[in-house]
Amino acid sequence: MKPLIIASILTAAIAGSAVAQSSMSGQVATGVDQVMTRDGTRYACTGIGAESRTDPRWSGFPAKLVFAANDGGYLSQVATRIADGQGRTVFEVQDCGPWLLLDLPKGRYTVNATAHDGQGRNYESRAIMTVGAGGQTETVVRFPDLAG
Repeated sequence: MKPLIIASILTAAIAGSAVAQSSMSGQVATGVDQVMTRDGTRYACTGIGAESRTDPRWSGFPAKLVFAANDGGYLSQVATRIADGQGRTVFEVQDCGPWLLLDLPKGRYTVNATAHDGQGRNYESRAIMTVGAGGQTETVVRFPDLAG
């Protein structure tokens, strides 16, 4: 009986340690730095920390949105809706940023984003993003009324 109890305690401790390490990096709890798929579109919420910003995986995404306050500071937890040239929503995500990388086909898109100031106020911003045939298109979505 004692070996079974000890084994159970060790297993729980190891599992708890792995979850704590993953949670501290933000990867398990929030999906930060993980490539995910939603409605057929591959995407990643990233850009927090120097290591994240230099990850070589991100260069393979044709579209990169950068969310910034009026002073240029990065914003996270931005709700984003992307519509194609006909106005149809092609992608939507909550609480992403400061970078949102997307595997979108070539085309022109309208980006509608909502950021929060932590005091219950929402700020809206809109940008036009054109995804080309080669390389990565970077579009900065600015929130001029939101202090960084």
